Amino acid sequence: MQYFKKILILWALGTAVFTVRAQILVKGNVVNERGESVEYVSIGFEADSVGTISDAEGQFAIVLPADRRKDLLFSHVAYQLEKIPYAVYAQEKGNLTIVLKDKVVGLTEVVIGKDPQLKTIVGKGVVPPAAIIGLSGTGHQDAKEWGFVFQNRHDYMISDILLTVSSCEFLKCTLSMNLYEVHDGQFVNILNKPLYQKIYKSDGKRTLDFVPEETLLLKRQTKYFVSISCVDTYDEENIIYFPCQFRNSYIRVMPEGEKEKLPVGPIIIVKGFEV
Repeated sequence: MQYFKKILILWALGTAVFTVRAQILVKGNVVNERGESVEYVSIGFEADSVGTISDAEGQFAIVLPADRRKDLLFSHVAYQLEKIPYAVYAQEKGNLTIVLKDKVVGLTEVVIGKDPQLKTIVGKGVVPPAAIIGLSGTGHQDAKEWGFVFQNRHDYMISDILLTVSSCEFLKCTLSMNLYEVHDGQFVNILNKPLYQKIYKSDGKRTLDFVPEETLLLKRQTKYFVSISCVDTYDEENIIYFPCQFRNSYIRVMPEGEKEKLPVGPIIIVKGFEV
């Protein structure tokens, strides 16, 4: 059996072409209730292929087809989902200020055994030799994430989420790790604090260790979706390469958009303690 040396998955999809009259440009900024800018907010529609991400200063711009008249969704792990009606964003196209409300976070009590052992909750699938996957993108102009669904036989508390990067063609890039509960096709992010890692072209091959600052409990027999997204870059469109595995994965438009199933995906390893 032969394997592809490289499997390229283009993250920056720009296949649709519209005339100027068929588009609406919506621009603005996202802040919290204290007036502080909110970085890397996912912006898009429900069950749609249109989306973007705000930049590090909370600024955003999104080109919408004229036939879209649905609520525009603004999502960030640390804040409540905000829905802006068409009548509002169509009228205030270049002057939109979105205020996100803080999440009300309940504390989770976790009891770990007397002699806890770090376990691999999600490991590698079948890894083809020398195969890597390329993700192309332009950072905050893209609103797509890539990952896979899993579930466990036991309850676990997450300690680390590991991701190996083969190489990065961006001079500098920020990756976000996300984790959702999946209920009837709906994705509910269980993070309350974002997980970011910066990588550089000069780094070469390295393993990123995303360590949650909060207690994350994975419940038995519950489906979860773990994913990565490129939320910011510092040059033109380029590619990040990852070792790949044969595991059904999904590329999903954030925050609640369409998803596409793929037969391969990046290697994301989840570790933790049995509860």
